[in-house]
Amino acid sequence: MVDFRINSYGTVMYALRCEMKSYKAGIIGCGSIANAHAKGYKTLGIEITAAADISQEQLALFQKNYGIQNLYTDYKVMLEKEDLDIVSICTWPPLHAEMTINSARSGVRGILCEKPMAVNLAEADAMIEACDEQCVKLAIGHMRRFSEPYAEARKVILSGAIGEVYFIHGVTVGDLLSDGTHIIDMIRFYAGDVPVNWVVGQVDARGKRTRYGHYIEDSSISYFEFENGVRTFLEIGLPYGKQQSNFVQAGSSVLLPQSTMWWRKGAKYTTVYVHGSEGRIDVGERESPKLRYKGKGDIDWKIPQLKGTIDPFAMQIGALIESIEKNTEHPCSGQQGRAALEIIMAVHESARRRAKVFLPLSVKGYPLAEMIEKGEI
Repeated sequence: MVDFRINSYGTVMYALRCEMKSYKAGIIGCGSIANAHAKGYKTLGIEITAAADISQEQLALFQKNYGIQNLYTDYKVMLEKEDLDIVSICTWPPLHAEMTINSARSGVRGILCEKPMAVNLAEADAMIEACDEQCVKLAIGHMRRFSEPYAEARKVILSGAIGEVYFIHGVTVGDLLSDGTHIIDMIRFYAGDVPVNWVVGQVDARGKRTRYGHYIEDSSISYFEFENGVRTFLEIGLPYGKQQSNFVQAGSSVLLPQSTMWWRKGAKYTTVYVHGSEGRIDVGERESPKLRYKGKGDIDWKIPQLKGTIDPFAMQIGALIESIEKNTEHPCSGQQGRAALEIIMAVHESARRRAKVFLPLSVKGYPLAEMIEKGEI
């Protein structure tokens, strides 16, 4: 299903626009990422009939920008009153589980929940269970599977141009839950979405920071192996450059390691280096070019021509409609989202144990938060 889209963006988008006018969508949480969802629905001709947010100001702005008439400050009231087919959940991660479960029980047919799926595996499991019980299709917002450079990189892998993938190196600024979830999902995508055997991870969380309502680390490194033998090294937070030991003020009460501010200087974001037996692929949305590769015997880099007009948010919504209509699994399904989350939890758990962690992971809580609250890190 994904590869068909890679080859036929325009055809698929046209077909989806023709078939989706009868669907009604609602959006929970009208912050910045909700705009990308709204534009995706508009691109496909899907009517956004309602939106919910605790901020009247955000609701008013959303109504002005997208012409949504039915506005609610309580999402539960929206679910009760509106006859919705699809719900986008664009709130902070600690709210995802409750909102997904309530949306599934309200009678919708599909849910697009922003990443990360949740802040622990217990919540992720509850989300999947609720959607399965109600026969609701759940998709997690790892939209880079539909983003042109990353999707084309997968196409190059499938073509055999770089031989057999054996090692993947990922680099991104940010933190594991907020940003690392994207690059982990991409690594899983390129490794064939097979399970992971084990994870070794280390984190620096001296800042004891919070973001989007949950604790995050300042930086992390991890190494893990997939069941097919592909191994991965992942750097998040402080990818390159001289280490900084001093702290800088950020706001009234939070001290950040100076190096965590490097993202403002154009640091790498979701950059992936895929090593094969006969070549290599470099892909990253901040790279120039965004995608390049060398195959067997190539002296110079090959640079695929990208259209640059693909809306990955519209594509993931379109895939959700297709999964509803055909009763198939979404490329970014709840199970796929859980798999990425499990790797994140395993990195934190490995740091807590100071040992290799084998999957499946039995820990259902959030190890990083537990370490910080107990003064263990």
